[in-house]
Amino acid sequence: MTAATAPVQGLVSVRSTLSFEKTAECLLIAFKRRGMAIYASVDHAANARAAGLELRPSQLFIFGYPEAEGPVIARCPALGLDLPRKMLVYEDRDGLVWIGYHDPVWLGQRHGVGADVLTLLRPMATSFKGIALEAGGMSPLVRPAE
Repeated sequence: MTAATAPVQGLVSVRSTLSFEKTAECLLIAFKRRGMAIYASVDHAANARAAGLELRPSQLFIFGYPEAEGPVIARCPALGLDLPRKMLVYEDRDGLVWIGYHDPVWLGQRHGVGADVLTLLRPMATSFKGIALEAGGMSPLVRPAE
């Protein structure tokens, strides 16, 4: 029931206590509650079905908060490759539902940003953790990013 970093470097995976459908619904509510823009939603399972393939539930949400992202991109334009942000809700082979996203601080480090940009990315990381915990049916209260 807690956030855990997956074995993939920079990927944060939070196990949801809710169904896939309810988790996706709660994720949208969590975005809206924080005033985030929702740019797109990609239903990977529906796209696979349209191609004659079968895929467990998997939906990607592309969202952003221009007030937070603008200063980051101004200091490191290459981070525009990873912004706006994305979160994936998916069901694994065991039927467990997960919310996954790339840690903003890790993305900054991958792009070799300075301390000034990392200072901007840390609150973003804390916010994402809160969003994932809230959408997964857990307390939205989180500890500051380490």
